[in-house]
Amino acid sequence: MDLQFLRPRTVNVLLTLLVLSVPLIKERAPLPSGGYEVVVYRPIFLFTAYLQMNDYYPFVLMVGFSLAVYLAVSVVVGIVSKLHKKRAT
Repeated sequence: MDLQFLRPRTVNVLLTLLVLSVPLIKERAPLPSGGYEVVVYRPIFLFTAYLQMNDYYPFVLMVGFSLAVYLAVSVVVGIVSKLHKKRAT
């Protein structure tokens, strides 16, 4: 099994940072007067906030989430590059 697609390349890293910079995580917080307030977080912000607060369990969860995003981006980039090479020949 060839895992060369996981090698850090510029495209993989930039797309991963782009995905982690998009506001993905939503939280619904109840208001004292009733109703809800919806707060949207960027994973990069949570990653740095947990590290600054020395809150290691959520920090490790965010590291796992970041690795999962990198894996997904690498698989997509690998498939697209193989299809592009196949089409070019």
